[in-house]
Amino acid sequence: MTRKMLFLLSVFLTFSAFALDLQQAKDQGLVGEANTGLIAPITARPSPQVKSLVSEVNTRRTNTFKRIAVSHGLTVKEVGHIAHKKAVDKTAPGHYYQDPSGRWIKK
Repeated sequence: MTRKMLFLLSVFLTFSAFALDLQQAKDQGLVGEANTGLIAPITARPSPQVKSLVSEVNTRRTNTFKRIAVSHGLTVKEVGHIAHKKAVDKTAPGHYYQDPSGRWIKK
């Protein structure tokens, strides 16, 4: 039983070491700041790892947008647009963001 636990733990840690984080994905040009305040893949066929990252980040952001919207009397969409403007300002050179029409721009 102990060997199985150690094996599973080592597999999990190995997988985590290869897990993509948001900064790495942005640095590699795999994701960018979408005009909704969420992130989105840059390519039409993102890898499963990128899809998973986008889903995880967007779930957290959406939950945050909902809390902010309720506390400030705004819609989630309005909060997303405000977040997008702030994200574009903070976007590092070489990273991508969407303009209002949805076109990807490299800063």
